[in-house]
Amino acid sequence: MNPLSARVALLLLIAVLPAGCATTMENDPLISVPLTSSPEVEPTEISHQAADAMIKDLGDKLHYRDVIMPASFVDESNLEKTSPLGRLLSKQMASRFTQAGQLVVEIALRKDVLLKKGSGQFVLSQEMKEIRKTHKVAAVLAGSYVVARNRIFVNAQLIRTSDGVVLASNDYSMPLTSNLRALLK
Repeated sequence: MNPLSARVALLLLIAVLPAGCATTMENDPLISVPLTSSPEVEPTEISHQAADAMIKDLGDKLHYRDVIMPASFVDESNLEKTSPLGRLLSKQMASRFTQAGQLVVEIALRKDVLLKKGSGQFVLSQEMKEIRKTHKVAAVLAGSYVVARNRIFVNAQLIRTSDGVVLASNDYSMPLTSNLRALLK
């Protein structure tokens, strides 16, 4: 190789190296961003994803003309109690079922419609049997949540009213943010 060719090759190599380094540095995370920070969670997005998974799992177990009634999600530590969060989660998931084409009935006094848990199984109360007859409800969207130190764990189930069989379910969690903590009161 002649000296002029060697110089040109060396100059090309020097010109290419910084460009390669710049590309690599752009993909590296910023050191100033704390690794433990978590962005504010949007409960609607998480509830919709859970409902989407339930709708997919549901398949043809429920006809699209069958009516679903959402019940307020209850606090697992006190099954007689719900909260604004329990009502919000129920409404968000019901909204997604509606968007998917399912018939969802809204009952004006739904805050009094709770499913009680006993012996590890959901038990439909006498009121639920009456609601099933009156509104021809085929399934109930029910759920519960548990508040831990820094997360909320949610279980949602779509339960057939005729026999109590769970047609679809989903378990999910979300970080316990200040907004969600306010909804627990």
